[in-house]
Amino acid sequence: MSDLDERASGVLVVGFDRHPAASAALTTAAGLAVRLRAGLLVLHVIDLEDHPIDPDAADWETEADTAVAAEREQAGAILAGHPLPWAFHVERGDPARHLIDTAARHHATMIVIGTARTGVGAHLLTGSVAKRVLRHTERPVLLVPEHPSR
Repeated sequence: MSDLDERASGVLVVGFDRHPAASAALTTAAGLAVRLRAGLLVLHVIDLEDHPIDPDAADWETEADTAVAAEREQAGAILAGHPLPWAFHVERGDPARHLIDTAARHHATMIVIGTARTGVGAHLLTGSVAKRVLRHTERPVLLVPEHPSR
C-alpha cells in the first residue's frame, strides 16, 4: 500500500465482490478518485459465494482462489480506463469490520460500497454491510445503487 500512499493525495476504500452494485460502486469510486487525485484501495472480503457448494470437495480452496483471481481481473478491467493508482486487497471475515478497519488503517478519505443486496437470505446471513459500516465508522460513506445512471 505504500506505493499507493506515496503517489496519491488520499485514499478511497471501496468494497468489491461479484455483485452488480459492487461494480457500480467501483466505477463511481474510480471517477471520484480521479477527480480528487486520490488512490483507490479495492477490498474484497472472501465469503461463501467465493467457494464451491460442497465444502468437502478436494478443490474447495483452489476454487475460492480462482474466484478471487477472477474478481481481481474484473476490478482491473473496470479500472483500466481510469488513470489512478490502485491496489486490490483480500481479507477473510466480516466485510463491515474489514472495510472500517482498512479505512482507518490507511486514513481513507471515504468508504464507497454498493447498496445492500435484496432478499431475505442476504440479510439473514450477513446483515446489511452498508448499515453496519454507517453505524460504526466516523468516515464518510458513499452508498452507490446498482444502476447509478438510472
